[in-house]
Amino acid sequence: MGALGTMLLVLLLAIELGQPIRARQSRSHWNDGVYRRAGILALLLEALWISSPGQFAFIGFPVLIVTTVFIAWSLRRLLICLGQEKRVGMDVLGGAVAGYLLLGISGGLVFSVLETIALGSFVDHADRGQELLLSGLASDPAGFRIWDLDFSRIHYFAFVSLTTVGYGDIIPATSVSQFLSVSLSICGPLYLAIVMGLLISRYTIQGEEEQQVRQRGSAAPAPPPHSGADSDDR
Repeated sequence: MGALGTMLLVLLLAIELGQPIRARQSRSHWNDGVYRRAGILALLLEALWISSPGQFAFIGFPVLIVTTVFIAWSLRRLLICLGQEKRVGMDVLGGAVAGYLLLGISGGLVFSVLETIALGSFVDHADRGQELLLSGLASDPAGFRIWDLDFSRIHYFAFVSLTTVGYGDIIPATSVSQFLSVSLSICGPLYLAIVMGLLISRYTIQGEEEQQVRQRGSAAPAPPPHSGADSDDR
């Protein structure tokens, strides 16, 4: 179910963020079309990877590359959308939270693909040091299918890495998995710093504009008083 959820996420990103995102852009730019095609390619490769048996797990190599590029591109487009918002409301805050969750889910997908390519990249110390994905299978996991694997634990580890908590129950055991784990740990605080900077700057500008509107309203000239002499002349 975790793999199916990531496929639905890629589809949703391709549809929603594939729309024109630049201010004053009335129609799609060529960049938008390329982004949508990259999302479709990532979706097809993930479907092929999930339906493959364990001995064809090397299909995960293009999945790893294309999905990583697509997710990074999605985050960039999302930050552009947040940066163009003039007012900070619930929709902007919801978009910021969605971007953070996108990082964690995408990290889980990347870790899952890596573990199917190189078994033992992540070791579960809570389960006597076994490989993270194969620990839930039967005693003879030689003919496993990727669809049969449980990705919940590896997604849990991705969010733990994103928040830089690190409980120590799951550890990256290879140089590649260690590099990816550290990269995700850096991306979490970096994303928060960028988004918080955008939200604080927009909120400050929003407060200044509201104050200027109030000052203009209070400084407006009062209407001239009604003259009684003019009434008598009439």
